[in-house]
Amino acid sequence: MQDKSPGLKVSRKNGEKIRKALVEMGAFDRTRKICSDESHVYLPILDIDEIEAAKIRSIGQFELAAINFQLEEHVLCPEDFLGFRPSFEVVGDIAMVEDSDAERVAAALMSTSKSIKTVIAPISDVEGEFRTRRFRHVAGEARTVTLHKEHGLRYRVDLEGAYFTPRLGTERLRIAGLVSPDDVVLDMFAGVGPFALLLAKKGADVIAMDKNPVAVKYLRENALLNKVNNIMILEGDAADLALRYENLADHVIMNLPHSASAFLLPAIRAAKPDGIIHYYCIAPEDDLYGDEARIRRAAEEMNAGVEVLYKEIVRSYAPHRHNVVIDFRVKKHDLILY
Repeated sequence: MQDKSPGLKVSRKNGEKIRKALVEMGAFDRTRKICSDESHVYLPILDIDEIEAAKIRSIGQFELAAINFQLEEHVLCPEDFLGFRPSFEVVGDIAMVEDSDAERVAAALMSTSKSIKTVIAPISDVEGEFRTRRFRHVAGEARTVTLHKEHGLRYRVDLEGAYFTPRLGTERLRIAGLVSPDDVVLDMFAGVGPFALLLAKKGADVIAMDKNPVAVKYLRENALLNKVNNIMILEGDAADLALRYENLADHVIMNLPHSASAFLLPAIRAAKPDGIIHYYCIAPEDDLYGDEARIRRAAEEMNAGVEVLYKEIVRSYAPHRHNVVIDFRVKKHDLILY
């Protein structure tokens, strides 16, 4: 008899969304087959911690269960060649690997995945005013441009010209669940459009801006590619552009984790009374939500208040450092002009 193994019992309507989130987290057990009944899907999992469980619950409810999952036929994976699980991200048909032992990892990836056509390794962190990274070619086709699919949308991106990570896919889906059709959304650092286009496709009126001309180029292309019309795309500094939309936005997205705090004042001005700001930052694990104090100081400077609605780790960024989100509602009184 097949031994029982851990799984999640989820409603059919949430099954695919939660499966994708588990894959993104590295928590989906690929050695076992998904099963279902008339009302539920049962997803095989590896161990998940409290943070991962909270992310899944933001998408849909689940129950932990022990299930007799059937085993998948064994398919060679990178671990079979390497003896360890390599760290990598896949955007479209490009894999980004850590620079140490990159050639060996690249060989394993390309031997086990027909969908990966290119392997690159970063040779810089995110840098400069346009938030870009430099890469070296490791294997396959020598390019950094690809087409990435996420939540039913397609994004053309140049990984060296505009920053993009698939590891925020679950977070983008969470925000989409909070935004209603006809809401006004201001995306202050839109990049190639993964937040903006997803929310516009849902029916929100989106104002998307970015300072990086390459990012804006691909954002415009991606709006056409996905037949999204209810979006205004602007190139320029968000600190200036956001001031054009004072008291207009139901939601403001501040996905500039290394320096979002420098843009809090224009973001607060752009939010409607009781508008919600989704603020992202990089934080040390011993002070994950220290930026909450910065948020409150910025609001006080403008004679406004803050109600924190949600705060969570959205992904690990580096050893002992995490990318976190703080959602807060702006309680406006009489704003101070500056």
